[in-house]
Order: sequence, then C-alpha cells, then structure tokens
Amino acid sequence: MNTRDLQYFQALVKYKNYTRVAKEFGVSQPTVTQAIKRLEKEFDAQLVYTDRAHRQNMITRSGQLLAASAKTINEQISLAHHSIDLVQERQIRFGLPPIIGKLLVAKIAKKVPGSIMRRVRICEAGSQELLSKLLKGEIDVAMLGSVAPLDEEKVYVQLLTKRPYSIMVSAKSPLAQRKKISFKELANQHFITYDKQYVHVAAMRSYFAYAHIKPTVAVYKVPDISWVKELVRENVGIALMVRDAAKNETGIVPLEIDDPLPEWFYISLAIRNGYVLSDEEQHFVKLLSQVAKEDE
Repeated sequence: MNTRDLQYFQALVKYKNYTRVAKEFGVSQPTVTQAIKRLEKEFDAQLVYTDRAHRQNMITRSGQLLAASAKTINEQISLAHHSIDLVQERQIRFGLPPIIGKLLVAKIAKKVPGSIMRRVRICEAGSQELLSKLLKGEIDVAMLGSVAPLDEEKVYVQLLTKRPYSIMVSAKSPLAQRKKISFKELANQHFITYDKQYVHVAAMRSYFAYAHIKPTVAVYKVPDISWVKELVRENVGIALMVRDAAKNETGIVPLEIDDPLPEWFYISLAIRNGYVLSDEEQHFVKLLSQVAKEDE
C-alpha cells in the first residue's frame, strides 16, 4: 500500500472534492481517483460514493474508519521522516520548564559531560506546552511538572521526584514574620499566578477548594517565572510556588503550607513512544535521573 494514497484519501475526507485534492498535491485528478481505487481494492470495501443529487462525494462508514487510522499513520510517518532527518545533526532536543530549570539546570550542567551538553538544545516552556511539543515531534525528551503522576498514552513517563509547594511572600509583607500558614488565612490576599500552561494553577485551585476560599487572582502570561518572583518581591501579591524555586531569593520569604491537603509538584522524565534514543541521549537521560534523585 502506498502511503501517499492515504494522504490523498485523508485530504478527500476533508474536502470531499477530487479536484481540490489534486490541486493541493500538485497532481492530476485521475492520479487521486486511481489512489482511492487502490485503497478500495486493498481493503475490499467502498470508501467513497457520489451523491449525484447534491453533487458531492460522500465518505462511507468504512471510509470513515480508514480515515481515523490514516490520520494516525500519516502523523507517524511525518514524525519518522523528521526524526531521521535530524539523526545526522546529533542534537538532543530537550524540553525544560522554567521552574524545573531553576531547580536543576546548574546541577545538570555540572553532571553532564561537555561533549554531550554541547549537543543539548533546550526548549523552555510550561509543562503542558512541552508535552504538546513532545507529541508533535518538536522535542524528543522532556522533564515535566505535574500535580499528579503523569499517565500519557503516547509518552513513556518515568517519575523522578516530587517537591512540596510553599507560599511565597515579600520580605516587606507582615506575613514574612510567619513560618507556616494555612490557606484559610489567605482568603483576603492577592494571588499572583501564571497562565494555564503552568501546573501550579491546578494545585492552587485545589488548595482554594479545600479551604473554601475565593481570593483575588491576577494571572500573568509571563515568559519566565522570575517575573512572578519580582512581583512578589515588590509586595504586589503572594504566589504559590515549588518551595525550592525561591531558594536564596533576596526579598522573598517561603512559608510552609499548614494544610493536610497533600499537593505535590511531581517531576517526571518523558520520552515520546516510538522514539529510539541514541547512545548519547540514553546517557543524558540516565544522568538526568541521577540529578533529580540526588537533589531530593
């Protein structure tokens, strides 16, 4: 079976028009027609029929079933082409969220040999965006944060470690005199948070629900967590953050959360299913795991 035939068929399902499919691929209409006939012969089923009353090409149920599989097959073929094209470059395309980067990047740089580190191309974004990029083949390996252990069908996931959350307040705030605080005491506080690509948002909502509070929340689509820290430092508001992310930050005081709700920031290693790691990538991944466990 010709994989190009599946691409023609997928386009026909979308457009319901042979001429338009032919134009999109730069081929003749008979080329597309013959491709569909080959598929019908391969599967011994009618995939397309012509509704002459409405002058439309309609997709049969068999055709719809094939279309669902064709989409997956074509995506996997595209990923394979892209991955093979990159083999010669020997790049390690690595996704790293800003918060995890703050926690581990210096230790990663010390642990990983320079010969490997020079090949690492870091893509920095929130965990949800990195997961999307991983599935699309834009990166191959990622460290991801989550509010629960990850369970993704198309991704191999290894849980590395977990970290507690803290409330970050300015040293200028009266709250800075505290060591612990419960969320019920924060009902009148102004929270600063990140957009939905950061997993902290879900954790914060869980704490709000547990404490039955609805404080004011200012959402910033910031490019870096350091922006949120600066707003906290200037006493614009407070923030929920992984405790270690504000370690040794001048002007910011972390308060332990005195609530029994067991919310954690989970750090996992993720690799796209079907992706074959090179020897260098295998060594890199092994070292990432060591760094995360040493830092517990």
